[in-house]
Amino acid sequence: MRLGVECGGTFTDLVLLDDAGRLAATGKVFSTPSDPSVAVLEAISRLEAVDLAGAPLLHGSTVATNAVLERRGPRLGLIVTQGFRDVLELQRHDRDVMYDLHYRKPRPLVRRELVREVPERLDATGKPLLALDEPAVRDAVAELAGLGVTSIAVCFLHSYRNPAHEQRVREIAAEVAPALDVSLSSEVVAEFREYERASSTTVDAFVKPTVDGYLSRLERSLTDRGMGELSMMQSNGGVVPAAYVRRRPIHVLLSGPAAGVAGAVAVAAAAGFADIVTMDMGGTSTDVCLVTGGRPQITTESMIDRIPVKLSMVDIATVGAGGGSIVGLDPGGMLQVGPRSAGADPGPACYGRGGAAATVTDANVTRGLIRPGHFLGGRHALDPEAAISSLTPLAAELERIPAQLAEDVFRIANVAMAGAIRLVSTERGHDPRDHTLVAYGGAGPLHAAAVADELGITSVLVPPHAGLMSAYGLLSSDFQRRFAVTRVADLDGLAPQELDEVFAELLAEAGKEITAQGVDLGGVVAEYELDLRYRGQGFELTVQVPQGVSPGEAAGLFHEAHTLRYGHSTPDKAVQVVTYRLTLRVPREDTALPAVPVEGPACREDLPVVIGGEERSCAFLWRASLPPGFTAEGPAVVEEETATTYVPPGWTATVDPATNLLLTREA
Repeated sequence: MRLGVECGGTFTDLVLLDDAGRLAATGKVFSTPSDPSVAVLEAISRLEAVDLAGAPLLHGSTVATNAVLERRGPRLGLIVTQGFRDVLELQRHDRDVMYDLHYRKPRPLVRRELVREVPERLDATGKPLLALDEPAVRDAVAELAGLGVTSIAVCFLHSYRNPAHEQRVREIAAEVAPALDVSLSSEVVAEFREYERASSTTVDAFVKPTVDGYLSRLERSLTDRGMGELSMMQSNGGVVPAAYVRRRPIHVLLSGPAAGVAGAVAVAAAAGFADIVTMDMGGTSTDVCLVTGGRPQITTESMIDRIPVKLSMVDIATVGAGGGSIVGLDPGGMLQVGPRSAGADPGPACYGRGGAAATVTDANVTRGLIRPGHFLGGRHALDPEAAISSLTPLAAELERIPAQLAEDVFRIANVAMAGAIRLVSTERGHDPRDHTLVAYGGAGPLHAAAVADELGITSVLVPPHAGLMSAYGLLSSDFQRRFAVTRVADLDGLAPQELDEVFAELLAEAGKEITAQGVDLGGVVAEYELDLRYRGQGFELTVQVPQGVSPGEAAGLFHEAHTLRYGHSTPDKAVQVVTYRLTLRVPREDTALPAVPVEGPACREDLPVVIGGEERSCAFLWRASLPPGFTAEGPAVVEEETATTYVPPGWTATVDPATNLLLTREA
């Protein structure tokens, strides 16, 4: 057996698979933001009749993300090359908000007075120009430790080409202040661009104590229960052992959302859909991702709390429109949904846990789309009167009745989610109308068809156990590690085999590292990518290339990618290679697809809901009673324990052979 547990902002989800990879049990409990491990252990404890001896736990958590967002971490120091003290203060000249007269640059994780310079210098090829001043390093470490610093980031100029100076700093720090945690930029991000590399290294150093403490507590509890190894989902969509995460915690910043994408890809591929847009709407936010040819889009330019993170991550856009997103008025008096959320505690007003603010979930209860007695399979009854009461003051202010306001909230949330999907599709050169929307999370299927209408998408796939898709994705994900090295050169100046030679060197080093983690190289699949640009361009495009690619072939692939992204290319202009990227995967083939066990004849109940500002009769169906081939025309609501699917008028829902719900829009 193996267990997948994913911690979201509102709920913590559990999926248990048996030895054959089949679904054995599921669970869903309220999250505990103050210590996510409490909810994890509560969910596991509810599996009272299951023997979990030796069962591994695959885990997804926002513990690293929350540490940065809340600025909850150690007193952090930074050691840099002499002359580069202000690399985190200067940042870049561009602005993430164009027209804010009170704009302020993002606040670094390291205070300026805790940055120390030491004499040393490498050139762009990694050749030493000035030897490391070791006495200066000893003084810097001692000063920072004396100021209460408990974690240090080290970022030297061009250390991505030669890590020797940074590695020596770690050795000296171990002598001077053994208790210090040390993160080296040459290990966190072995790529050029000084600011982004320094920023990423500070994030790694900042979250390391929090992640290490969290995983230590969780591992002790699992050991006490006799369970097996703990692994975690990375932001790139692959699973790695917890021991690796302790050394490189920055890799789990988008742990939970990436797991959902992995599960959605697996289910969609089995249903025959390779080009999809994933939409994960939970209690706090909605995460969306574009998948083409069965491969999620990957980005190397992400931000967390406006702080750049230069790592390969699944390209996920997040918008503050979840079930718990709070409804209010913006400064101009217009209705607004999010980004603040009621979260798990106290949650929406209808949860009866002390919340009073109106949320998207309260709006859906008020419309009648969520039945109070059927929430979480009836395990947690909702309070419809509290939902209506939460909307009433705002409705009066806008001269609406609560039911009308509830429908307005529904529409505004849908527009926000459609905007996030355009960000990862249209703005990347892809037409969302050519894709199927895969909706999951507790609230995703409730809004999916309406969001699809906004975008012109004509089909929506809702997997079985949609509210647990991220937990399932943990169990279906491959072991995966990504490696990168910067080597800037003009393609037309390289010999035919030079690209392959650099990849071979990278593969050899990567192979040693993952072998040390106990991975058998015999089952590893290698994938290759290049960061390419026209000479003179400031940024690159990442292009997948085949093994043995020649410089000429790489240039042709880049022109095609440039045309897709920007609508044009310049084939007669010189192309540069900047960074070589290698992905090593061990495919997991022992996971069965989730399915809904169908029991008895189709259960249907017709009840009034608010559609178009008026009450209309709507069919309510229990998903576990719908056999493959069953069809229902909208308006209809399909209920299950972990999610609710809304089929609007003009849409039809069909149960496919794998018990997925396929929603299609009439032409």
